[in-house]
Amino acid sequence: MKIKRFITTFLAFVFSVTTIIFFDIFARRVTGGTPGAFLSWGAGARSLGMGKAYVAIAEDATATYWNPAGLAPLTRQEGIFLHAMLWAGTMYDFLSYVRPVLNWGTLGASIVRLYSGGFEKRNEYNELVGSFKDEQLAATISIGKRVADYLNLGANIKFLRHTLDWHTNSSFVVDMGAIYKPAIKNLQVGLNLQNLLEIEISPSEDKLPLTMRLGAAYKLLKNRLITSLDLVKNVKVPGIDYHFGVEYWPLIYTAIRFGIDVNEITLGFGFKWKDYGFDYAMAVHELGISHRLSASVKFGPSVEAAREKIARSNYLKAVAALEKGYFDKAKDLINLAINYDPQNKTYVYMLDRLDLIARIVPRSITDNKEDELVRRAVMKYMDRRVDHTLEILRYVLSLNPSNIKVQRLIQAIKEREGIRTPEPELAKGMTLVDQKLYQSLNYFYEGKYDLAIKEAQDVLILEPNNALAYKRIGSAFYALGDTKKALQYWKKSLELDPTDENLRSFIQKVEAEEKPTGVEGLEFLKGLEE
Repeated sequence: MKIKRFITTFLAFVFSVTTIIFFDIFARRVTGGTPGAFLSWGAGARSLGMGKAYVAIAEDATATYWNPAGLAPLTRQEGIFLHAMLWAGTMYDFLSYVRPVLNWGTLGASIVRLYSGGFEKRNEYNELVGSFKDEQLAATISIGKRVADYLNLGANIKFLRHTLDWHTNSSFVVDMGAIYKPAIKNLQVGLNLQNLLEIEISPSEDKLPLTMRLGAAYKLLKNRLITSLDLVKNVKVPGIDYHFGVEYWPLIYTAIRFGIDVNEITLGFGFKWKDYGFDYAMAVHELGISHRLSASVKFGPSVEAAREKIARSNYLKAVAALEKGYFDKAKDLINLAINYDPQNKTYVYMLDRLDLIARIVPRSITDNKEDELVRRAVMKYMDRRVDHTLEILRYVLSLNPSNIKVQRLIQAIKEREGIRTPEPELAKGMTLVDQKLYQSLNYFYEGKYDLAIKEAQDVLILEPNNALAYKRIGSAFYALGDTKKALQYWKKSLELDPTDENLRSFIQKVEAEEKPTGVEGLEFLKGLEE
């Protein structure tokens, strides 16, 4: 698994770097303006205080802006509002709301607005005839979902509108995002592809440029220190922009931040108390200093508890289906459980093994002995008792050597678990139970009582109600001097086979602390076992 994760990480890195280089080469052939540039202003004072290096972090309601994949792990409803006073009376606002949904991941909606007003409007004679405004707006619907324990994916659908005086143009745009956790602990990599697809409503000569944002974030000091770096490639602008940010939490509720990019240096701080957050960022730009303020709140119950409850319900249904032999149905149910609780290792283990089993034996539902044993073997496999699983399946094969499905199942399980030992040969004319009982008796006669117990206990894995196995274990314990355990196993044997009068008589004599008539101790036991 770690090797696979490493290879995936390496390939993702090579692909991302290659794509950026390609975009950079392509961009050097293209010049012109950059429509939609207002969408590069950022969202949330926390991210702005970190120099806009946020695509790999995006762990709050601003994920609708930075990277929709960041919505996936959110468990509660959250809202955030940002207001920034820029230069020359220009205002920038961002509002976002996100809501986790049980079987959809996390949904979000946000609005970004850049507004400048009060511009003088003059006619062709330079006469003042009024004023006009320049307003750019983006309304976004987002979704983020975890598709693996190390990968989140997300998408945005944005409605863009630009109004300059009386002229308005608008369009719909699609973005795609991903957050990947490589094998390196505390490292996250984020990718946001913006303006992948544009559908114009009011045509314009300005086309939104494809923009790629690739970033990485690394946590230190027990997650109290975060460093992040973003690289941004706009296909209509030569070169690659960089953004670097640092966040440190010296106290539980207080953070300080620093950021830098090609345009500005940023400083900031934040407070977090219970479900409320307040953040401030100051940017030093060649045009002057600007201030950004944002406030956030989390509310409502955690969806995580509801997801775990539904997952648990499907898991219990899967176990019930297993017990009845509906392995294909159990696989479908445990797959549903994983959809709601993908981090649960028990569910992941079960799905992996059930996928193997259901392909060979979809169902084993009759009342005959072979199907009953197969059901028990599968339950042992789900309990991670691989050795017991194989022994039970071998017993099925000893009952019916022509059972091709069981032969394939044994081989598949051994391959899946990395077991390379050859299959033991069975004595002709004997089942596996017969063979183990016979071996247990031989060990008893040889005085190898611990091995006699082991063989008989193996029989109980195959046939939990085998009276002779209990009797043989009791005899071995008596030979070892453990009368208490001997009586315990003998009584269980007598309970399963009340017709064994010889054993009943011997139990009564042992309990009365009498020696058996005519023979001494172990000599009588040998007769009892025969």
